Amino acid sequence: MPRRQPENPISGENPPPRPAAPTARGEARRRAILEAALELFLERGYESVSMQELVQRAGGSLATLYRLFGSKEGLFEAILTQVSNEIVAPLLDEEIDRRPPVEALQRLGESFLTRVLAPDALAWHRMVVTEGPKSPALRAAILRIGPGRVRERLAGYLERQTRQGRLRIDDPKLAASQFLALVKAAVHLEVLCGEPVPTDPASVETHVRRAVALFLHGCAG
Repeated sequence: MPRRQPENPISGENPPPRPAAPTARGEARRRAILEAALELFLERGYESVSMQELVQRAGGSLATLYRLFGSKEGLFEAILTQVSNEIVAPLLDEEIDRRPPVEALQRLGESFLTRVLAPDALAWHRMVVTEGPKSPALRAAILRIGPGRVRERLAGYLERQTRQGRLRIDDPKLAASQFLALVKAAVHLEVLCGEPVPTDPASVETHVRRAVALFLHGCAG
């Protein structure tokens, strides 16, 4: 006889089963679909790609694609989330609040600028600028999950540093936007337009260090 699940002590009902952890094979399938979707979106644009074409490129079935992502919009959001996760990784460090702001902002700035200057990120940026005006829902997802999530994480860090007396910031969200703008400065647009701007690690480190110094000069506690 199957073992009965313990009842929920509040409602008296059986609790819902816990979702199964993804298997290595399932995670590999998910990554393959994300990679195929990114390639197709960059090649042809979001609107021109069908779910069937995604399956043909990645393998598997439509059922698997819908089960993992729900829709093409869900797949697009998963790609945005993956990119933003890479950028905000330094702010997810449990020790980040104990680091001096100059160090924390340097780490985030380098992560952010390196990612947005990568060739695939530049191609993705060109694509979303073209596709965003065509779809309000897509545009909202781009702003919420892309720059919005990075800005939100950074604003939270700046707010905590202000409470601890390390910084003096009245509007953490505005300050977060201003810091990211300082980091991108003109270099992002120049690279986006094909200008031969140095993007090696040393150049990125120097550029971010100057942005951090300028930012902190106006936010010192």
